[in-house]
Formats: sequence, C-alpha cells, structure tokens
Amino acid sequence: MSTFKGDQRKQGRKRWSRIKTNVSELISGIRENKFASIARAISIIEDGNSVRRKDILRRIGKPEKRSHIVGITGPPGIGKSTLIGNLSSGMMDQGLRTSVLAIDASSPFTGGSLLGNRIRMQENLRDANIFMRSLANRGEKGGLSRSAIGAVRILEAAGNQEIIIETVGAGQADLDIMNLADTIVLVLAPGLGDEIQAIKAGIMEISDIYVINKMDREGAYFAMKDIEDIVSMDENSGWKRPVVGTTNQDLSSYKSLIDAICSHRKYLEGRNLLSVKRGLMEMETALEDEIDEKITRKLKEMLHNEERKENVNLATEDPYTAAERLLQNFIKIREQSTSSP
Repeated sequence: MSTFKGDQRKQGRKRWSRIKTNVSELISGIRENKFASIARAISIIEDGNSVRRKDILRRIGKPEKRSHIVGITGPPGIGKSTLIGNLSSGMMDQGLRTSVLAIDASSPFTGGSLLGNRIRMQENLRDANIFMRSLANRGEKGGLSRSAIGAVRILEAAGNQEIIIETVGAGQADLDIMNLADTIVLVLAPGLGDEIQAIKAGIMEISDIYVINKMDREGAYFAMKDIEDIVSMDENSGWKRPVVGTTNQDLSSYKSLIDAICSHRKYLEGRNLLSVKRGLMEMETALEDEIDEKITRKLKEMLHNEERKENVNLATEDPYTAAERLLQNFIKIREQSTSSP
C-alpha cells in the first residue's frame, strides 16, 4: 500500500465529519476534501434551485489546476461498475486523488434513480477513501444529468486529479458524454457483438481508449484484434487510440488502462485541449441558469397574472399566439424599464 493511500485512510474519519450548513464553511470543507461537505454541496446542486446552485459554484470559483475527466461508457451489464472500482483504486495507489460519479437511469415520475446496485460499490470505494456519488440523469436523453456539471466543479475544487464518470450505458444516449469528458473510455466484452453495436451507435467515433473487459473469457483476444483492426483504419486523429484488456482475475491488467488514460491526459495538456469542451458546457449551463432565473420565471409569473386579468383565454386562444404576445409584452416592459431615467 502506498504512503499516499495510507495517509488517505488515516484522514477518512475526519472527512466524513458533520455536514457543514453554512455556505462559507461548506466551501472550506470542500477545499479540504471533506466528503460530508462535498456530498452536501452536490445535494444542493441537485435540488434544482438555480439560485443556490449559482451561489455555491460562484464561490468555488476557477480552480488553479483543472481535473482530468474520464468518461466510462459501454453497453449495460458489461461490468463497468466493477471496472471503475478497480480502476479508481489503482489510480489512488499511484498517488492520483480520484473520485467517481455514476449517472443512473431515472424514474420518469419522481426523477429519482432506479438502480440500486451502486450501494455496494459506494461502500467499497468509501473504504478506500474514494468519494463516489450516484446522480440521476433526470430523464435527460443525453444520459448525463445537468447536475453532473456542477458536481464535477465541486470535486475539482476538492483537489481531485482524476474524476471518473460512469454513464447509464444506453448506447446512443451516451453520446453527450463527449461534451463533458476529456477522455472517453469505451468498455466492451468478448462474444457479445458489442463492437458492431458500438459502430452503429457512433460511440466508436468519439472514444479515445477501448477496453476489452473480461479478458479471461473465450474469444477475448479475437475481440481485441477486431477492435484494433477498426481503429487502425483511422488516419485522421493525432492520437493513436489504444486497445487494452482487463480482467478481475488479474488486477495488474489495469496498469495498461491507467497508463493509457494518463498518456491521453498528457496528450491533451500538451495541446492545451484539457477541459476545453467542458468549459463551453459550463458556460452554456450558466447561461441557461441566468435565462431561467431572469426570464423564464418572470414570463410564467406574467402568464398567471394575465390569466387572472382574463387577458389570456386558455380555452379559446391558440397557445403559440398567446405565448408570442406574452413574450413581446415582456420585451417591451424590459425596454421601457431600461430606457427610463
């Protein structure tokens, strides 16, 4: 066990200290990598209140050094959760502070997570002093929850060098991961025809590293050769995408995967590409929050006021015409308030 990991274990009890409720103390706890403060802040981010979310993220500010976001995707049931547990532990052993976000499917009625198999994984990672959090995707078709963007900022502020994101594994729905992750790892397994499905879904095109999991299975090396043949036809990319194999029967097999991930990070850093896509995504989210706070809510208030004044007849008036008129009135009011001395 490395000295770094031993030190992390000694601090485990301190990190899960009482949850801070004061925002200033909460931010201080995040920067000290206290898990209770991190968890509380992510809960606030998740509750959908854009004002509270903005307050926390604004106080966190920009980090001195960006985290490396590793997106893990692939078909359901391929063993991604087990792979992530072994991968994150291996990264910690190499002195890389690592956290995990798992994006689960959501109930269409409550917005809550439908998957319960994260509990055992979370307990195992906690024992290794790795922060892990499950986030519901809130039914968003991209597979990545909106709150994941804020959660990444919080984990980055806590000093995590590597942040692993596991998506729901829904094929085409996981393509949105390319907007948040710096390095995309596609996990496949032998004998399932996953490489064909991956090509159809377009995931092959956005992946930076390919993993054949369960290399102890029959046909594993044939599957690896198939992927290598496909990758070799790509002559446009400056990054030569590696194909590595992993198995739970031999945890040393994860060293090749960790080396490939670290190599891709260096490749991005050397070209000033680390976090470029994520920066744009963060800006889009901030803009949406401002629009929601300053425009959308006020328009909804105007709608209910107009309805009470009977200026909107929802029973007879075309909703698009009414909405257009309401928006024009809103713009006119804003222009008058701006031009008035």
